[in-house]
Amino acid sequence: MWAKIMRERFKAQKPSSWQLRFHTQTAGSTLTAQQPENNVVRVTLQALSAVLGGTQSLHTNSMDEALWLPTEKSV
Repeated sequence: MWAKIMRERFKAQKPSSWQLRFHTQTAGSTLTAQQPENNVVRVTLQALSAVLGGTQSLHTNSMDEALWLPTEKSV
């Protein structure tokens, strides 16, 4: 669908410009401050979903990012 739009609407000529590329970042809003270790599972599932969805680039949040800047332990 994306390739068709690029070719027909935007008259893209190069096949590399027909590819859909996107970046994904895990949602910090889903992290909880009360149990930061559970955030590891949340971020893992979000990252897995992004990879299975075909993302080309991925940024994951640290487990304690809901509390403060990431600590050395969480990085």
